Amino acid sequence: MLDLLKKVVLINLTAALIVVVLSQFVSFFATTKLVDFLFFVVIVIWFLAKLMWEGGVHSKTTRLDDPRTDKVYKMVEGHDFDKEQQEHYRMNYQMGLVFFIAGLPAFITCLVLQFL
Repeated sequence: MLDLLKKVVLINLTAALIVVVLSQFVSFFATTKLVDFLFFVVIVIWFLAKLMWEGGVHSKTTRLDDPRTDKVYKMVEGHDFDKEQQEHYRMNYQMGLVFFIAGLPAFITCLVLQFL
C-alpha cells in the first residue's frame, strides 16, 4: 500500500511538471485557475493510463509470423511466446490501473473545487 502511495505521489508530481512545461509552450495549457490546472493533470495521467492499458494490444506486428515455419522461433525452441505475451499484457494492465488510481485524487479535488 505504501508502494502504491509513493507511485501515486510521483505520478502526480510528474504530471504537474508536464503541465507546467506545456503551459510555457502551449497557450491552451496556460491557466490561472487551480481547477483548470488539476483538470489538465488528470488528462495527462489518464492519457498515459489509456496508453498503458491498450498499448500494443491491437498492434499489427504482434505474432503475425507462423511459429512453425519461421526460423526465428526455431532458434529459441522451448520458449513459450504466448505466456510471455500474457505476462506483458498483465503488467501493462496493472500499470494502467496504477495510473488510473493516481489520477483520482486530482480528479476528486478538481470536482470539489469546481462545485464550491
